[in-house]
Amino acid sequence: MTACGGGNVPQDAQKTADALTGDAKGSAADNPVCKLFTPAELEAYAGEPLNAGANAGGGLGCQWTAKDGEGDVMVVAVPSNYAEVPKLADGFRDMPELGEKGYAAPELGGWVAGAILGKEFVKVSVAGAKASADNAVALFKETAKRRPAG
Repeated sequence: MTACGGGNVPQDAQKTADALTGDAKGSAADNPVCKLFTPAELEAYAGEPLNAGANAGGGLGCQWTAKDGEGDVMVVAVPSNYAEVPKLADGFRDMPELGEKGYAAPELGGWVAGAILGKEFVKVSVAGAKASADNAVALFKETAKRRPAG
């Protein structure tokens, strides 16, 4: 044992990692956002095979990473007062038909779409071979259909 309590470092590091990913709140299998889609259903949006969903956004979302490590799909739902609308992004599209503050925009080599739905701000992102504004918007619309009213 070190003066810094080195015997607990791995456990403490795991607790920190679990808190950051949301796993401290339960497994991805228990995350209602991860239950919205199977990896196979999301492959059409990213254009490549995806891994099982993992907690994201502090447990408020789910991320399905590409099996080749070159893309992902993410769905996050947070309280509506956390709505973020990247109006200054090059390629930003105002899309009120998605909901209050609805939009699509390029982000980190992929595309995002989001809007306030009820009391939640829902945001989806797609990165991969088929990432496009149209695929992000289509995923957002499908997510809105599958989510319980917020």
